[in-house]
Amino acid sequence: MRIKELITRAKKKAYLKLNEKNLELLLSKCKVVEEKDTLISGKLRLLSFQNDLFIQEQSNKGELLLRFMKDKEEAKEFIDERMETYDKMWDGCGCRVHYYN
Repeated sequence: MRIKELITRAKKKAYLKLNEKNLELLLSKCKVVEEKDTLISGKLRLLSFQNDLFIQEQSNKGELLLRFMKDKEEAKEFIDERMETYDKMWDGCGCRVHYYN
């Protein structure tokens, strides 16, 4: 799959499931604006490609997911919320991340 096709598909869905090859392609073509280690579920990345922003994360099932973000504020809120939940999970709160919403 080509990068433009991945980007187009990601913009049309709430999230797009990726395989390792597609993730490698994304990481080679996109700018990594921000990267956080969740310490629980892999890396949480904010990616930029031609003025578009995307969040790439790994679900608790090991699935690689890509989400289109309409702007930097939405991306920041998403990252902050995820990292807050992971922090609570690390402390044993019993919280869960809802990856498929």
